Amino acid sequence: MPDDGVLRLLQALDEGEGVALTRLAKRRGERVSVLLRELTLFSEATLGGVTGPGWVVLQVDDGGRWTARLTPAGRAAIGPGG
Repeated sequence: MPDDGVLRLLQALDEGEGVALTRLAKRRGERVSVLLRELTLFSEATLGGVTGPGWVVLQVDDGGRWTARLTPAGRAAIGPGG
């Protein structure tokens, strides 16, 4: 499983509207493309015949800006100490 630190950061930064991937990437010192691949593993996407846990929803708007938000299952996976 990938590092869940990105989930904890997403939870900390999300104020109810999701978090821009550019903001997450800057905080983690990563490129947006790397972060997008990592978060995809936590989404409901099916990769290599395996469906992810559905902890993250990724969305792109008409301007091409990506955002991520935790699902209730994602919040539960992090737990109360997250």
